[in-house]
Amino acid sequence: MTRTKTIIDHSIWRNLPPEIIGDVLYRLPIKSLCRFKCVSPSWNSLISSPGFAETHLHISGTPNKPQKTILITSSHALFSVDFAAANPTAEKLDFTLPGERPGNPVRVWGSCNPVCGWGSCNGLVLVSDQGVSLSLFLLNPFTRECKKLPQSPLADLCLYEDPHVFQHGLGYDSSTDDYKVVMLLTRPIIDSNGYDYINNGAVYSLKIDAWRRIQDSHYIPEGLLHGVYFNERLHWLWRSPSSGSKVVVAFDLWDEVFREVPLPTSFDNYKLGPLVLGSCLCLVVLPFEGDVIEVWMMKKYGVRESWTKFTMTKHWMGLEDVLYLAAEEEFVLRTSEMIEEVNGVGIIDESSLEKLVVYNPKKETLRDMVVCGIPTKYTVGGNYIETLVSPNHGGRIRRHCEAS
Repeated sequence: MTRTKTIIDHSIWRNLPPEIIGDVLYRLPIKSLCRFKCVSPSWNSLISSPGFAETHLHISGTPNKPQKTILITSSHALFSVDFAAANPTAEKLDFTLPGERPGNPVRVWGSCNPVCGWGSCNGLVLVSDQGVSLSLFLLNPFTRECKKLPQSPLADLCLYEDPHVFQHGLGYDSSTDDYKVVMLLTRPIIDSNGYDYINNGAVYSLKIDAWRRIQDSHYIPEGLLHGVYFNERLHWLWRSPSSGSKVVVAFDLWDEVFREVPLPTSFDNYKLGPLVLGSCLCLVVLPFEGDVIEVWMMKKYGVRESWTKFTMTKHWMGLEDVLYLAAEEEFVLRTSEMIEEVNGVGIIDESSLEKLVVYNPKKETLRDMVVCGIPTKYTVGGNYIETLVSPNHGGRIRRHCEAS
């Protein structure tokens, strides 16, 4: 059999109009684009531009992108895991901060203070140093870019000898074509009506690289403190100052107003936390006792009647996190094993290793998940998608798409 040698005429690419080359590149996988930066200076300039990153994100379809999860260890290391992979592996992430020398050990935080993950949006992940500096950083785990945000005006309001709670969130506002970081400071106050709490708020704009104050509120934090980004809103579980009941409050990024999300009519006031599974806003309800875990999914955002309940009837096993919903059929759960029962109540061994299990709600089956290289102890810093979006540039999705 005679082999025919194929000769690629590179002049074909050189003679193509730039808009056609761009239209082809927009549809390529992100890892291929990183390699294609070496083709020519013009390709490198195009692929590295903020407008290209945002348009590639828009065309490739954000909801359909596979998600990875950030894990933060007690030693301040960051790992990334794709739980949907056939053989999931924990990959250690390294970042060089502004002012750091390449090759030196990098710490995004103080030596004695833990790192906290505050969610993600379009490939950017928000983390913070919980020390006195209140430092916030935007990371792109795929490109390894990192940006330190300027100090928030709320830092001046924080009296460290008094009890206080910080909450953060990251999201994208299409009306202003901008990425925004929300910081909330909950602190006690004493006025003529007695003892109360107040949430002071500030919003950071990536486009103008500056903070500004927003309206205050009087909700009391409950459960997870990071804002869950969904439908261009950040969601928190709070306690209502008027009724004392738990409520899910959404912060609209376009008009920057807090609004309560309608909960299921049959909803019991157990411990819960908002999260996004598949393409729905969800609530996970942990029982005070018994062996049933409820997962509520809001099929149509903002419509109370669209809440749908799934139950997990297997034993609780010390559920820590719901990490992933594969094909909207299986849950990946982080658990702590119960080593014994006392009067019918499971006792969790805090020194035991955590484990991951996959739960199928249709078949009501559980199976263990093994992740190569995963740390023994960690906290979940949020899910993210791999993109070329840079934390050093503002949003350009709307404007660039209109131009193309």
